[in-house]
Amino acid sequence: MRIVMALASSLLIAAAGAAQTAPTAQTPPTAQPPRRPAASASATLVIMVTDPGGAPIGNVKVSVTALAARGGAAPRESRTEAGRLTFENLPPGGYRLRFDRDGFIPLERELTARGGAPIDVSVTLTPVPPPPAPPAAPAPAPPPAPEPALSPDPISIDMTAFIEKNYIRRGESKLSQLTCTTGGPALLVQVKEGISDAARPDADEFLYVIAGEGIARVAGHDQPLRAGTFMMVPRGVARTLAAAGKSPLMLLAVRAGEKCSR
Repeated sequence: MRIVMALASSLLIAAAGAAQTAPTAQTPPTAQPPRRPAASASATLVIMVTDPGGAPIGNVKVSVTALAARGGAAPRESRTEAGRLTFENLPPGGYRLRFDRDGFIPLERELTARGGAPIDVSVTLTPVPPPPAPPAAPAPAPPPAPEPALSPDPISIDMTAFIEKNYIRRGESKLSQLTCTTGGPALLVQVKEGISDAARPDADEFLYVIAGEGIARVAGHDQPLRAGTFMMVPRGVARTLAAAGKSPLMLLAVRAGEKCSR
């Protein structure tokens, strides 16, 4: 009986040892899916546009264009309200910002937008300078010199005494002014040989022969002159006077419309 029990105990001990030394089967590891890179957070631009004095500028057109030719966001555009504007959900990367508004000089700025906290963008637009002032007008010409004062009183002249005082001595002709009014001058014309006169565009000439004889050539025609002859030469017509004989030809000439020379 003891032998049987000892044999059974030996068998149990051998079986336990065999169980301990036998290799155990391992479960194969479970396959893991490939990891994907974490998506980058989008960028936000908070824009503030002011003038040089710090006042916000509204209605500014702001254009945002990605600098990268590939992978960048599509161009975006909007306008400021009270100087402020926000662009959201922009892919990280480089951008060019352009600011346009009538009356201000356009401005461009480049920046790199990163995901995370909003990016503040402060911009100052400079007003367009005013156009240059027109050149100063030339100084006005000085007023013309006043015409000589003319006496409104009637004038009476002793022609015999006037001729004796102003009688022609030498030379071909002599003009002596008798008087002058706003209508024109009155002259004593004395001719010894000949006198030519250019056409007067603004005066009619009235001639009366006081003494002597001669010829007046007017518009290509010769007109004999003697004491008592009256002639009118229209303005714009030239005339020539010539004396005949040794005595001078004396005429009273009234030039209506000509300004006085004194």
